This record gives sequence, structure tokens and C-alpha cells, in this order.
Amino acid sequence: RKAPGDGDANDTSSVVDLFGLAENRRVLLVGEGNLSFAASISKLTNKFILIASTYETEEQHCERFQGSQARTEELRKAGFQVLFGVDATDLASTLPQEVRERPFDRIIFQFPQHKERNKIHLNRELLCTFLREAKALLAPAGEVVVSLVQGQGGTPAEPGPARRPKDTWQAEEMGLEAGLLLTRVVPCPHLELEQLGYESTGFRGQGLRGSTKEVYQERSFNSNGSLTHCYAAPGDGTSAAFPTERKHDISFWISPDFTEELLLRCFSSTAGRLNGLQPEAFRHQQHQMHYSGCVEAPLQRPARTPHAGSFSGAEKI
Repeated sequence: RKAPGDGDANDTSSVVDLFGLAENRRVLLVGEGNLSFAASISKLTNKFILIASTYETEEQHCERFQGSQARTEELRKAGFQVLFGVDATDLASTLPQEVRERPFDRIIFQFPQHKERNKIHLNRELLCTFLREAKALLAPAGEVVVSLVQGQGGTPAEPGPARRPKDTWQAEEMGLEAGLLLTRVVPCPHLELEQLGYESTGFRGQGLRGSTKEVYQERSFNSNGSLTHCYAAPGDGTSAAFPTERKHDISFWISPDFTEELLLRCFSSTAGRLNGLQPEAFRHQQHQMHYSGCVEAPLQRPARTPHAGSFSGAEKI
């Protein structure tokens, strides 16, 4: 089977699979801009249960996005729900209780963007907070689906030269922070969606200062090369798309009776089971030693590496 985004733009079966549009599946869309994504997937089948939501109130949405009222009426006429005033980072409070009573098979956020889009740490916070909120509403075998512009995710799936982690949204790390595994990353099927009427637009400020700072307009963005990231709760049969790697440099003084076995025991007690930890080089000058390897730690973000010379909860060297 071809990945979404590859090959014939008229082949929509991969879109149905990716976004979970099977019969009786509950699908929640958050952060919908002009509602063209909701309108496009609604044309594929009417067998799934779609709830589309926007951050703006209905009045704000009609003022900001062209065709808002027409798309809302079209979706509701087809039997789908459209909700306004839903905050993707606070679903527990802004999503109506009757909607939250049943879990969702897919929760989808297409191209999230913080209003201060140039502050990358705020975009990471937006992504992580949304994933945490979505996890609480997810069905046991459900997925959270997030599409990001090329380069934003920072995973090995990104085409071209890798960006430094600090220059990306750290999609995999944000999933782990929220308690979710990034299980797959595929090309976003934007061509297939565009054939169905999808318009990749956002609502951005016209300027940064003065009279244009608070003036907003609907603007398109380049979705070529964008990737769709799928997250799932950890459990039997769920595996991450990429190995999680963390590197730390540790240096310490050793005593004359130092043994490698004692060091490995300290590492294991502190960081969890060790996998393939091997000495990279022995440097007896100044009694320093360098190790490299992989630590199999729990899903939660690992504790800070202890200071040189001591290991919390372990024997001292």
C-alpha cells in the first residue's frame, strides 16, 4: 500500500485509513481553521461520527474565515457536529460534557500553531498540552493525529538535513511528555485533501508592531513536504516509530578499588535496565572513563543525571 501523499491524488483509501474514517468510528477535529479539512473528509464517507471544533466562537469564526457559515451548514446538514469555542489545550473544560462521555478513535489537529508562532518553545508547549488533553479522551486502540509543516517535527522521517533539536517542535519528545508513543510518521496527504476542497490556510497577524499588530487575516501556507504524526497510548503491541535516544556526558573520580561491575550496577540502579552499555575508551590519566550505550528507561521523562561522584539510590563509587 502506498503511503499517504504518494502517487495518485485521487486515491483516497489511504486518507480514510490514516484519519480513521471507518464505520461508527468517533473522530474529533480540534483547531479547525476555515473548516475545509472537516468538509473535505466528510465527502469521503458518512459512516463515521465526526465532531469538528474551532477555537473561535461562532461569531468570531464567521468574521475571520470566508465561507464559515456555508461550511458549517453543509457539515450539519450531512449529520456532522460543529462546535465553537473549543480550546485544544483545555478540552476537559471547553468540550461539552456530553461529547466527552464517549472516547474517540481519532483526535486530529491539522497544523497547530501558537499565535506567537516564532517562539518555538510555545509551539512545543502547545503540542505537548494538546497531546496530554487528547490522551484522556482516547479510546483504548485510538490514535492522536497531528500534521506539521516540513521540518517542525524533528524526527528521522524529516527529508533533507536534520535540524538541531532546539530548532524543532520535538514531536517525539512532546509525545513522551504527554504519555504517548509516536508510532508512525507518514507524508501528509495534502494533495488528496486538496482534491476534496481542502485549503491549507491559517489566521495570522499582518504585522509585528504599531497599527498592524492586532490586525489578522486568513493566509495560506506551504504544506509541501508536511508530515502526519500518529500517537498512541503505550501497551501490548504498541511500539515507537523510532528508538528514543538520550545522551549524557558523565565524568567522575574513581578509587583504586574501582571495578566496571560496580559502575554498571550503579547505572542500572539509577537509570533502569541497561542495554549494550560498553566502555568507549579507558583513559587512566586523571582516572577518567567514558561509556556509551543505551539505557532502557521508563516512558516518563528520566530524572536528571546525578552529579559526578555520586548516584542517587545507588552505591557510591
